[in-house]
Amino acid sequence: MLIKEKGYDEYLAEKIAAGRADIAAGRIVTLEEAELLTLEIVERIANEEVEFEQNIKAFA
Repeated sequence: MLIKEKGYDEYLAEKIAAGRADIAAGRIVTLEEAELLTLEIVERIANEEVEFEQNIKAFA
């Protein structure tokens, strides 16, 4: 038996309606755009890590 919290169906309906409104208004990101954004973030973090390690070696 599945147990749901009270109000979950209403909450879910609100989230779905908000998502549909976002789509209708053009507030979307394609999969390709999301992949590029993710790659940029990963590369930036990797570069920050390299800089951090270089700074640690410089002060050691």
